[in-house]
Parts: sequence; structure tokens; C-alpha cells
Amino acid sequence: MNQLTTDRLWVLLSRKPGSHLSGVETEELTCLMGGQNKEPELQLTRKSIFKTIMKKIAKELETALTDFLNSEILLKDWNYKAGPDRWSKKEIIGHLIDSAQINLQRFVRSTYTENFRVNYDQVEWVEAQHYSAADLHDLLELWRLLNKQIVRVLENYPPHRLDVQSDTGNTTPSFYNVEYLARDYVNHLKHHLKAIELV
Repeated sequence: MNQLTTDRLWVLLSRKPGSHLSGVETEELTCLMGGQNKEPELQLTRKSIFKTIMKKIAKELETALTDFLNSEILLKDWNYKAGPDRWSKKEIIGHLIDSAQINLQRFVRSTYTENFRVNYDQVEWVEAQHYSAADLHDLLELWRLLNKQIVRVLENYPPHRLDVQSDTGNTTPSFYNVEYLARDYVNHLKHHLKAIELV
């Protein structure tokens, strides 16, 4: 099954159990499933694809982490700020440490509970933890270890918990499932690593 077909199959299968598909979607799903149209097979396929996707996200995170830590970016000035209201490279890594701590909680708690709220005020967290005064190697090692643990959790995330949602909103409720949160976490991390390269 090619990637496009797998992604489309996941879109159809990621609907909550009991939700209704249109006639065209039902035909498409039956075709993608090789003519099968039975609920147990659908649930098994949903879980199998979800497990594959979570492992893929974990691998993407692991690759981003390794590539960054093996790059020459580590030789640059980590205390330089592009402006008075901008973070230094150290503070960006500090923010990524905060993000890792919060998201690790979300991923772990999603394995056994749901509809919980975990959020943080990113600017206040960076200020309170004085990352600019911290040892760079300590920060990078803490960041690396937190992300290794996230990789471990995502690789082994229980597929029967694929529909679990948690609230990430600061002022209003914002519920997302764990797959969305995992993808968003990796994209957020990559965005900030790119910013470190440009500072």
C-alpha cells in the first residue's frame, strides 16, 4: 500500500467509532480494505496504522535530535540575542526543554486518562528558569534525555488509546488527540531548531 493510500485510509479510519461515513467514503474504505467491510477488521487496521504512524513520528523526532546535536551549530555563540525581546540560543533550548516536559506529561497521561488539561506560559517559564545562566552542555543533555524518553513513549504508545484527547488551551479549551499532539510537538521542535541556526 503506497503512502498516499495509507494516509487516506487513516483519514477514513481515524473517525471515532460510530461516526457515519458517506456512501462514497464507505465504498472507498471497502476498496482500500481489499473488499472487507467489517468493524473488527476496521478497528484492527485503525490500530495498526496508528501504531505505524506513531513510530514514524518517534523516528522523525529522533532524527531531528541526532542531526542537530551532530551539527556544527554547537560551535556558535549561544548567548547572542537578535534583539531585546528575542531569546538567545540557550533560551530557545530552554523553551524546548519546557515544551518537552509538558508534552511528555501529555503523552504519558494520555495512555491511561483523558480530557485532562496540561499547559504552560512559555515566556514566564523561560524567565523563571534562567536558562541564559545555565551551562550549555547541561541544557543540551537535559533536552536530549527528555526527548529520548518522548521517543520511547511514542514508539510504544498503546493503539487502543488512539482516540484519547487532552486540553492544551491556556484561556479556552483546545482538545487534541495524541497523534496531533505528537506531530505538532515535532514540528514545533524543528521550527525552533531552524531558528537557532539563524540566530
